[in-house]
Amino acid sequence: MPARYGHLDRGHPYVKIVVSVDGASCCAPFAALVDTGFSDFLSLPLIQATQLGLKPHTTTRYVLADGKPTPPIPVALGFACIDGEKLVPGLISISELGSPIVGVAFLQACRKGLMIVSGTVIFLPEDEIEALQKKNAPTQT
Repeated sequence: MPARYGHLDRGHPYVKIVVSVDGASCCAPFAALVDTGFSDFLSLPLIQATQLGLKPHTTTRYVLADGKPTPPIPVALGFACIDGEKLVPGLISISELGSPIVGVAFLQACRKGLMIVSGTVIFLPEDEIEALQKKNAPTQT
């Protein structure tokens, strides 16, 4: 897959994603904040999750940066990807936040690395990053 591009908004990286309840039905597009401090897959606001038909199966708790746990947060199984890519399964948190957030598990499931260069947000395929690492690795004698 080729590199994909996002955008910066007031210094925060965003990417266009699509989300599906079952991986086969209609997908809904969203602009999602990329939060590398969020270790999970995706967090959707309650209103958007409800409109998609996501049904929570369980709850989870997160530990915030200040060390405090969150109250229980509903979680549903769903599918998402960077727009133009193949949908991948993941756990979607249903939150009171105002906008969608993708985390590190999303980047890993999509097999993308995140780069921000001169104000451009780039999502590089992991295989391209691995090839660069091999090409630039020091030779051992």
